[in-house]
Amino acid sequence: MSPVAAIPGNTRLRAFQLGLETTFGTPVNATRRFPWSYAPAVDPHWTWPDADTGTLDEAINPYRLRIDLTGTATGPLAYNDAPYLWAALTKSGVTPASNIWTFTPASTSQDSFEIFTGEWGDETADQYRLTSGVLDRLQLVYPEDLGPVQVTADWRFAKVTYPHAKTALSVDFQPNWVYANDTSVYIDSTAGGIGATKLTNTVHGLTIDINNAIDVKSFANGSNTQFTVDGYGRGLRTNTTTFSFAKTTASLQEVANWLNASPVERFLAVDTISPVIATGIIPYSHKVRFAGYWFTNTLNATYGTTNTVNQLVCQGFLDQTLTYPFTASIANTLSAL
Repeated sequence: MSPVAAIPGNTRLRAFQLGLETTFGTPVNATRRFPWSYAPAVDPHWTWPDADTGTLDEAINPYRLRIDLTGTATGPLAYNDAPYLWAALTKSGVTPASNIWTFTPASTSQDSFEIFTGEWGDETADQYRLTSGVLDRLQLVYPEDLGPVQVTADWRFAKVTYPHAKTALSVDFQPNWVYANDTSVYIDSTAGGIGATKLTNTVHGLTIDINNAIDVKSFANGSNTQFTVDGYGRGLRTNTTTFSFAKTTASLQEVANWLNASPVERFLAVDTISPVIATGIIPYSHKVRFAGYWFTNTLNATYGTTNTVNQLVCQGFLDQTLTYPFTASIANTLSAL
């Protein structure tokens, strides 16, 4: 009896992993593999010339344009994976102090980008190396079933190498997840009071959505033979957070604030604190804080089958007293990226 070989290209054997770069355009080996689904979208923009050729069919060779290298990573969020996302989204040079990572992006100047080499592929030779990647957009969904926070991370890279043998790495098989179950939401009226007034029996779920609107740069340097990206610029960053509120006294007051004749500024904290200790007496934690205004409310959005909620959408901004557009701090066991 002859054995039958398995069909190559099993999605269960795919890997997405990152390594921290020090120089733009210079790839490194990946050092961490993530428990997320990912597939690169590679588009060299092959284009037919728009020309009269005397033929009914295309007859002239196509030409290349600057390559687009994107892709979306999805999956649950673990505390030790979170700094990679916030670094790629916000700024370079952040190191932990007593195992606490703090990411506070500048608003009146441009932070340097933290850039990463990405490796992706399955068990076949169909593997890619993606150079100088940053996060264009990060969405964190705190689900209504109180499970792990779900990541949707839109990556953009500058250069591709294909084929490339990916580094042999394994995921963390015992991750500490960032649970919605361990999350508290605070809404306050002053910058000094942020994180003081906790909502109780009010928040069914929420989504934090930060978009960098990255400006992709390329230059005619006479050496860009691979039509690669030469750098990134920062655009208008937006922070849109959607809350699903049960109809409590606290949440109905926020609806009243939304409909007030003058804008009512709110100071918000979304703090997740695990019962598991990360180091010493410090538990794993993931905390996001920002100021903003209520812009929209979706009425009668159904939660479950019998209750309705208010889905209030907060647009974040740079509060002059708070001095930052948002900040994220993570306590974990990771000492470096």
